[in-house]
Amino acid sequence: MAIVVAVAAVLVLALCGCVGLTVLSSFAEDPVGSGEPYHPGYVPDEDEGTSAPPRDPATTPSGGPGTLTVVYEVAGTGTADIQFYDANADFFQVDGVETPWRMALTANDRERVQLIVSPADLTRDDKVTCSITINGKVVSRDSGVYGATCFGW
Repeated sequence: MAIVVAVAAVLVLALCGCVGLTVLSSFAEDPVGSGEPYHPGYVPDEDEGTSAPPRDPATTPSGGPGTLTVVYEVAGTGTADIQFYDANADFFQVDGVETPWRMALTANDRERVQLIVSPADLTRDDKVTCSITINGKVVSRDSGVYGATCFGW
């Protein structure tokens, strides 16, 4: 029962973050990509529609070089579904990513440095681990069978 409650709590937190980010991002301009390749199989949400091509996450803020050097890392067995904020504080979700996975970026806002990970197949006992390193120091690490969440603050 505790596992069901924990999974439900993670899903509710992820949903709240998506809704809040959607409202905030409606006031922002379109992000500018960094030019670095990134192809983990991004699938747009239903709300985004299917006519727009998927966009790559920015690794450098569109407003400048960024003051924080951030590294997102995911380890585990099997594949994982990953949610994170990019350098422009835009929210991304990628599903079915092979682990290990890593992404480096620069950012300006520690509150928009976040990583949520869950095994792609919740019927298996695949453990996932996330970690966030800022300016060379690991600031957050979490691990679990049903998911992990890391924050940059």
